[in-house]
Amino acid sequence: MFDINMDKVYVKTFGGFDLYYRGELIYFSSSKAKELLAVLVDWRGKAVTLAHLAGVLSEGERDEAAAKQAVHLAWHRLKQTLKKYGIEKIVIKGRGTYAINKEQIVCDSYDMVRQVEGASNYFAGEYMPEYSWAEVTLSSLMRDYFEEKF
Repeated sequence: MFDINMDKVYVKTFGGFDLYYRGELIYFSSSKAKELLAVLVDWRGKAVTLAHLAGVLSEGERDEAAAKQAVHLAWHRLKQTLKKYGIEKIVIKGRGTYAINKEQIVCDSYDMVRQVEGASNYFAGEYMPEYSWAEVTLSSLMRDYFEEKF
């Protein structure tokens, strides 16, 4: 079903969050940059505000300015990593918003939601388990998965 050697970026969300391009696993210089991308993938192309990202990535940081600065730094590192692979067009920055460009990626969970044949075969009850905020989406995927199966 998924060819990780394709020219599109492959985003794996089931069993852990990873990114592949032309068969190569993309390594991130910063865990926050990777988490920022994971949030954008979780939002499925919808614009995510700087304030929301600051809240998610700050892990309880009370200084709002410092939390927003951390998002800017994570964004910069994310863009550097993606540019190194020539895939920086998978993310979009607007005025105070960030998003994933859904047209530039293939994603296991997106395919499952769209009910692409065989996509749910890769779902074993885990969706980005390294991020606690992803549990909300996991519950939605579980509901959809069980409705599809039964």
